[in-house]
Amino acid sequence: MTNIVIPQLDANVVDVTVTRWRKQVGEAVAAGEIVADLTTDKAAYELESPASGTLLAIAAAEKSIVLAGSTIGIIGEPGEEAGLADTGAAEAPAAQGGTGEAGATASAPRAPRVRATPRARRLAQEKGLDLAVIQAETGAEIIDETVLAPYL
Repeated sequence: MTNIVIPQLDANVVDVTVTRWRKQVGEAVAAGEIVADLTTDKAAYELESPASGTLLAIAAAEKSIVLAGSTIGIIGEPGEEAGLADTGAAEAPAAQGGTGEAGATASAPRAPRVRATPRARRLAQEKGLDLAVIQAETGAEIIDETVLAPYL
């Protein structure tokens, strides 16, 4: 099995949005083929498959924000168990992604990074709200007071 890992695109890039998956679970992929479109706050990128095989699992749903270095999918042989738990990847809630080393085995899981304004973070903390859940439910890239309003 081979992990599909978000590369460190730039020294200043911490998180990346998985804009669109070009392949779906069960589809064959070739090494170097574009499997996903990524965006940062500065640019758009195409993510190439690191290996040939079948896309066994997607660990980061479209519109989810993941950290650079995160495992977002797994390529292997048809019928092979994806083993997402072994990679540190979360099972596709929109705001989560696992972690891993580029092409290597995964390291300890990190908490998902949720982009939010300082005021929204403070309000969520005061009210005991989970910003990752709100982001998953709303699909908002950046949580602000207007996104939080229905939850207050």
